[in-house]
Amino acid sequence: MMGKKTKLIVSGLIILLVITGVAVFRTVMPVKKVEPVAQESEDNSVISEIDPSISVAVKESTVKDNTVNLTVSGLAGKMATIEYDLSYESQGLIQGVTGGKPIDIAGQDGFDREIYLGTCSRNVCKPHAGVSRVSIVVKLTDPNGKRSQFTGDFDL
Repeated sequence: MMGKKTKLIVSGLIILLVITGVAVFRTVMPVKKVEPVAQESEDNSVISEIDPSISVAVKESTVKDNTVNLTVSGLAGKMATIEYDLSYESQGLIQGVTGGKPIDIAGQDGFDREIYLGTCSRNVCKPHAGVSRVSIVVKLTDPNGKRSQFTGDFDL
């Protein structure tokens, strides 16, 4: 029968081995970059680039921690809906936020949205740490159904 010291040493070695294995795995495995797939919508129609008069900006909030502000300006009331997908890396993991369903912006000159970089559950939010760059895909649809898209990266 093993003594208490031997069991303790064996347990410690097993824990150390597991921790080392996880550290090596995280170091060796490459981080997958999210490449936005564009150019074709769900109905296989071609998506063009947004009009040059439309401006998209993503900036770190000066008011709220772990929050960015997405601003789309120059819409001149010409667009019916907007969709967005924002992705970023936090602690070696790719995270993301989506606008969900298309958002009605008919008649609006601009669109502003605060986006929290973290997760929330039951009114408890946990920030994603170390975010220094975000990638965004903004899709716009005009009243005739013509779609256009902006894709860009922003340093925070």
